[in-house]
Parts: sequence; structure tokens; C-alpha cells
Amino acid sequence: MRLGVTFGVVCLCGVALLAVGCGGGSSGNAELRVLNASPNEGAVNVLVDSNTVASSIGYATATDYISLKTGSRHLQIESISSTTAAIDTTLSLAGSSQTTVIAANYAANIAPIILTDSTTAPTSGDAQIRVVNASPSMGSVDIYIVAPGTDLTTTTPVAQSVAFESATGYTNELAGNWEIFFTAPGTTFDVLDTGPISFTAGQNRTVVSLNGPAGGYSFITLADLD
Repeated sequence: MRLGVTFGVVCLCGVALLAVGCGGGSSGNAELRVLNASPNEGAVNVLVDSNTVASSIGYATATDYISLKTGSRHLQIESISSTTAAIDTTLSLAGSSQTTVIAANYAANIAPIILTDSTTAPTSGDAQIRVVNASPSMGSVDIYIVAPGTDLTTTTPVAQSVAFESATGYTNELAGNWEIFFTAPGTTFDVLDTGPISFTAGQNRTVVSLNGPAGGYSFITLADLD
């Protein structure tokens, strides 16, 4: 059974004011990506060490990876209509690392989800898939990653009771089409069904659940490694 809006947006190379890339490390520097997943915060600017590195990032939109110096970096995420940071935190970035920060929850309680992204290529012929629950109204869910058309009652979830602001680990799957279901814990009642998503051999991908802009739920697929 399906509930709500289920559509996806793929993060492509694009929005950033520093050196950017689609993942995979950058000459020993660290790489940082920010996703705006706060349903009512509006567009945001991203600052690192008081310098604006990305501007007007709308809801359900991510920057590309931004290449930064390693070490302690001061990250601020602020509404485009305010100079007061909604998120103000310090990140410790290692060389050749990739980090994703998700600005999550409603504006009154916005907080960062900080994820370390895999820079390791999957086994030959496989893709790696990670799933994040960033929808503040979804609650805890079980996660299924299955071939399209699979009867969920005949299989088991890859992760159970994944709470809001939590993520699964990466799972290795054969390249091809996979469908991801977010279900009420202990049931096969799907809260969000992504529909078939195509994964190519050698890719690492993060699939993030969101509140749908018009109600229900949606998702975004982030490219961690190509």
C-alpha cells in the first residue's frame, strides 16, 4: 500500500563557489556536501570558516562536493533571509574524506545529520546503496531494497526501525534496478516507495527520504562515487 507523494530528484554537479566534483576525493583535500532537508526553512546559504561557499540552496536540493582544506572547519548554514546561523557546528575533515551534512527537521528544531561517505568502490559489478531517514514526520521505518515487483512478505528488510536522522550502512547490490521501501516497523505497509532506481556498477549512492513539498513523502538520490 502506498501513502503520499513519491518522487525523486538526482543530485548533479552544480551549485558551489569553490572547487567541486562528483565525489571520489580531490588531491588529498576533504570534500563537503550539504543537503537542505528542512521542509520550512526555505533556501539557505552555506558558509565555511565565515566564507560563503554555496548560495540559495533550496529545499530538497544539495550542493555538489566542495573541496576544502583538511582539519577543523567551521560550518554555518543560514537562511537567505537572515545572517543568524540556523546550524553552527565544527567539522573535523580528514584528507581525501567525503562528508555529507543534511540540514534536517523543521526550522524551529533544525539540526545537522553528519555522514561520512564511502570513497571505496564497490565490488566489481556492484553498486553500494545507503539510505537515510531525513523526513521529520515519517517516524521510524524498516528499509527494504528489493528488485522491482518483489513481494515484501517474501523477504526481510536490510535495516529495521531506522529512526529520523539516522542512516543505514552501505549495502552492496548487483548493478541494475532496485526499489526502496520505507515501511512501518515490523510491517510491509509502505510509507514511501521510491519506484525503480537504476544503479550502475561502480557507483555509491545515498537515498534520502524527505517530507514531500505538497504532502506525503519524497526522496533524493545523492551521488557519492561514480
